[in-house]
Amino acid sequence: MNLNIRYVDLRARCLCLLVLVIFLSPVVNATDIILVNQPRTADDKRYEYPQKLLTHILEITKQNYGSALIQYAPSPMQRNRSLIELEAGENIHVMATALKPEWERRLIPIRVPIRKGILGYRVFLILQQHQPTLSRIISLEELKKIPTGSGRQWSTTKTLIENGFDVREGMNYEGLFTMLMEGRFITFGRGISEIFAEYDVYKSKIPELAIEQDLLLHIPLPTYFFVTPKRPKLAERIEEGLLMMIEDGSFDELFNAEFGDMIKAAKLSTRRMFLINNPNLSPATPLDIEHYWYRP
Repeated sequence: MNLNIRYVDLRARCLCLLVLVIFLSPVVNATDIILVNQPRTADDKRYEYPQKLLTHILEITKQNYGSALIQYAPSPMQRNRSLIELEAGENIHVMATALKPEWERRLIPIRVPIRKGILGYRVFLILQQHQPTLSRIISLEELKKIPTGSGRQWSTTKTLIENGFDVREGMNYEGLFTMLMEGRFITFGRGISEIFAEYDVYKSKIPELAIEQDLLLHIPLPTYFFVTPKRPKLAERIEEGLLMMIEDGSFDELFNAEFGDMIKAAKLSTRRMFLINNPNLSPATPLDIEHYWYRP
């Protein structure tokens, strides 16, 4: 009987000690879940690079911040809903997108342009039959008169409108390709980081699709990581990781591996470039940090 009492007492003490160790030990092995936006469709490749970059950032900052795992938000979101959900910080924590004043005010922007501004070098998707007309354009005023497509919630749409372009707005990303096919506009401006993948995806669906050969529209346009204000430590971690990557050269390595061939294929030096102002830029935009930007 005494042996049983001693055994029970010993087991109780061990359990208490185990509980005490668990509560007093730092939770170093807990994995932080980072929710990012889902692509709109299986063909939407716009967010692959930001996720590669974020994955690397989380890995190199693991020692200071712990392990983390990227997961998709519960459902795809349009831009306006993404802002609301990011502000709430429950269904999505971070998203990479072009600079927007309202996003800068309501979220935590990490002001390191993750694509070095190449999203602002806009080449046009067109239908083949419009190439001769576009090849004859030699002035910005001529280009402004050509109907161009843009997403209703995109920051570039406001920029094009305020610069006097004839903009035809689409409700969503996929629908803009249908609008181009139906001739509802002539040009569809895409960043050089987007256009080649989109051409490959949609060429089979739109046989007349072509990449315009002669023109280039430049809009100063950084892409930032925007972080929910509910996760300030995550914002701190992402900024720290980006600066570490810039310092050790891995940022440029990833950028060149991702976009080097695209930049060459765009043949920027052979195009007639037209520069327009971006009214979305805030005074905090790091335009004076030269190595943050790609310059043709």
